[in-house]
Formats: sequence, C-alpha cells, structure tokens
Amino acid sequence: MKIRDIFFWVVCFFLVGVLVASAAHNFTQAYLISILIIALLVAMLFAATHFLLLPLPRGVVAISLAMFLGAGYFFTFNYFQQDPAIIFDKKVEITGTITEAEQRLNSQVLRIDNIQFTTSRYPEFRYGDKIKVLGIITRPEGEFADYYQKEGILGLIGFPKAELLSHETAPSIKGTLFKIKDYFIGSFKKVLPFEQAAFLSGLTLGDTSEFSDEFKEKLRLTGTTHLVALSGYNISIIIRYVGGFFALWWVTKKWRLPLSILVVIGFVVMTGAEPSVVRAAIMAMILILADRVGRVAYIPNVMATAALAMTLINPKILAFDIGFQLSFVALVGLIYLEPWLRKKFKVKNEPGFFSWRSNFWTTTSAQLAVLPIIIYHFGFISPVSILTNVLLLEFIPITMGLGFFIGFAAIVGYWFSWVIALPVQVFLGYELTIIGIFSKILSILM
Repeated sequence: MKIRDIFFWVVCFFLVGVLVASAAHNFTQAYLISILIIALLVAMLFAATHFLLLPLPRGVVAISLAMFLGAGYFFTFNYFQQDPAIIFDKKVEITGTITEAEQRLNSQVLRIDNIQFTTSRYPEFRYGDKIKVLGIITRPEGEFADYYQKEGILGLIGFPKAELLSHETAPSIKGTLFKIKDYFIGSFKKVLPFEQAAFLSGLTLGDTSEFSDEFKEKLRLTGTTHLVALSGYNISIIIRYVGGFFALWWVTKKWRLPLSILVVIGFVVMTGAEPSVVRAAIMAMILILADRVGRVAYIPNVMATAALAMTLINPKILAFDIGFQLSFVALVGLIYLEPWLRKKFKVKNEPGFFSWRSNFWTTTSAQLAVLPIIIYHFGFISPVSILTNVLLLEFIPITMGLGFFIGFAAIVGYWFSWVIALPVQVFLGYELTIIGIFSKILSILM
C-alpha cells in the first residue's frame, strides 16, 4: 500500500474504534464490550481477506488494530473530562467568567466552565463577564445527555439567581471577534426589517438566536435549515470574497495565503466553531496549502485529516453531533455521488439558467447521501427541499456578500449602509417568500 492509503485506512479504523467506544460507554462493562466488538471486527476482516478472498488492501488487518487505539483515546478523554468537584442536587454558589453566551428571543443560555445555565433575557450578560450564580446543579439526563457530554457540559442550572460582578476587563481575541459579530448583527437590525435582519444574521454568521419557532419550522419543512447552518458552502463563499478583496488591494500572493487562513480561523471562532464550519475550514486550509506548494490534494485524505483533527479535539463529536455527521456525509455525496448521478443520467455540463442544473444535482446528491441520518434522527424528509434549494442557492452568495458590505458600510455612516441594504431587501424578500410559500403548501398538505 502507498503511504497515502495507509494513512487513510489507519484514520478510518481509528474513527471506527472511537465510534465503538461511543456506543458502549454508557454500559457498566464499557471497556470489555468495546474490546470484544473490536476483536470481532478484526476477526471478520481477517476472514474476509484470507477465506472469502475479498479485494481488500494488503495489510488491512494489521492496520485495523488502530481501532483499539481509537477506543482507548475515547475512554481516556472521557475520564479526564469528568469533574468530581461538582456538587449535584444542592443549592450552590458559583463565581466565574462567562465562557459562552447565547442571547435568544426570551432567554439567555450562559456557561461557566462545564456548567450551563439559562436565565431571563435581561439583564443581558456577555462573554467575558464575571458573574455570581446561585442555584441547584442537575445532571444532564434523557435524550440530550450525550449531546451535553459532547459539549463538555457536566451540569445544568435552570433560571438561577445571577449577579453581574464585572465586565470583561482585558479584551481577548475571542471577545473581540464576538464584538465584531455583534456589530454586524446590530448593523443588519438598523437598516432591515426584523425578520430579514435575523435571516441575514443566520446566512452570514450562523446566528439563529432570534429565529422564531415558526420560522425554524418553515426552514425544516422546506429543507433549507442548512442555509443558516454554516458549512463548506458558506466557507467557500467567504474565501471567494476574501480572495477578491485581497486581490483588489494588491496583496501579493505570498501574503494572501496566511491572511486568508487567519480570516477563515477568525470567522470560525466568531461564529461559534460549529462542526460543519470547522470541517470546511480545515479542508479549505489544507487545499489552500496544497495549492501554495504546488501539490494536488488527495481528497479522501483531506477529508480523513479533517475528521481526525476534529475527533482528536473532541472524540464525542463523532457519534453525538448530528451536524458533524451530516456535514461529512453530505460532502461524500457531493464528491462521489454527484459525478456518478451525472454520468448515469447523462447530464449536460452546462449549469443552466441561473445555475438550476448545477444546484439541482448538488442538492439531490447531498440529500440522498444524508437521507438515512435524517430519517433516523428526525423521521422527516422535505418533499420540496430540492425545488426550494434550486430556486434559492444561486442568490445566497450575492445576499451574503451584500450583507457583509452592510457591516463595512456602517463604519462610514448609517446612510451608506442603508443604501447597500436596499438591494439586500430585494434578495431577502425573495428568499423568505419562497420559503414561506413552500412551507405553507406543505403545512396544508400535511
């Protein structure tokens, strides 16, 4: 086997080991169960290569032992993630700095280290604020327990008594990026109607905190939730605009690479580092570096590297984060399924009017790839998602670009950003109308 193939298979088997440990970790004999399952998988591979004569790469059985390494890594991570100092089911007082803050329509979700709590919408707390909280910590239980574990949240407090002690005193990079995000969102609100400003915040920055339950349902019914769940699609648009901006300002090619990577990293942190956008950012940076050194990137290994990097940071993301699963599986559909479908149905290479043909096959391939995951987790597939996306996708990059220009224009003055917002309102109005029409049709039929 070539080195690139060895790397690919080692990573794949490592991830399988993590997945096995993830499935077994809630059982009392989790270690033993994981060892037995992995041993069985290794035996099946041995039988497949030596007795059934399946055309698997030579040495695949030896490489499959990486599954034990993956399982061991998961259990080690899980062990060190626990915090025996947490006192559950008793009223406690916690003083600390807010490490995460999400403002919603009627509440705030805040976090201090590994404790998450929900408070009323006001007074408003921000990242970096030092606060004192008085409440009862409970363990995450039920269907969302694994999700909280993945997030590193070990305890929950519902609507405690919270008191602000001080605001962030020494500005941090992360805090500054969050302020930039708030600035853009505030700029949208000044020149756009509320619903359009909220939707644009979702498109450009992945911020859905001010989405109503009704609008979230519209996105679900029309299969357009992915538009506001930042992914490779959004990252590619960001890189395209950043590259054009640097070229416009005559930035040399030598500096475009590091500057583009810094912008991508900053954007990922600013938008909350969701799995889909992290995956896309890692892959984008690898491809940019490959292009810089004049090498052709081997796409399977680019995907494997992104998955490995994210799993090493947090192995629980593999089994307990639906966004992670959807992101990678949809990418597999785009890379492998779309060319096969185009060849099978003898599709023309032309994009078509408003790129309808490209958008149709891109959406169809991604939807087919993620179909099992969506049915398993949600039990619902939108019958109008392909048509809705065909009608929308061509206009999303323009909307995003103009949206960012609103923020930059606001630096100059309100009236300048208001002028930029006029065409944005046309695009947002069209997009929201399409989503509204098709969601209403489905609501009537259902």
